[in-house]
Amino acid sequence: MNNSDKNIIGITPENNDFREIFYKYHGRLVLYANKFLNDLELSRDVVQDVFYNLWKRPEVLLSDYSIKSYLFKAVKNGALNNIRHLKVIHNTPEKLFHDPNSPDYNTFNEKNDPLTTLLEEELLEKVEDIIENLPEKCRIIFKLSRQEQLKNKEIADQLGVSVKMVEKQMTKALKVFRKELAEYLL
Repeated sequence: MNNSDKNIIGITPENNDFREIFYKYHGRLVLYANKFLNDLELSRDVVQDVFYNLWKRPEVLLSDYSIKSYLFKAVKNGALNNIRHLKVIHNTPEKLFHDPNSPDYNTFNEKNDPLTTLLEEELLEKVEDIIENLPEKCRIIFKLSRQEQLKNKEIADQLGVSVKMVEKQMTKALKVFRKELAEYLL
């Protein structure tokens, strides 16, 4: 690699120039990304993405473009994109459900909204269907727990089984619910 830190058009993932660039800048780039993100794992991910993109398309570096400048700019952009993405993820649900000025507020909070009513009815039907398709022992224990509001010890005494058996059957039922209702869960 030449002293001016300029890209040689021939940099490819197969040759040593790419490895040299990686080992020379990786640590510094992670620390640089961490200044923006304050999360070392996320910083490593951003740097990994930058190197992966460079590995996929080494031609993005022009012969008169400094490798160092390219890498630091790409890491900064990646970090800032992650910050924007995290803000959207963390703020959107809160705005939708709690901000009365949000255009979607009424959609998510209106009691007699037809869409909400339809979704609730669909979900209730799905839950009832799941309960009815549980194995018999599992279904009985689930109904006693969730519909009759009995504690595990009370269920065990009533059915003449161990508390461990009740816990095992509840775990089984809840696993089925998580699988079957995955599309409804956030």
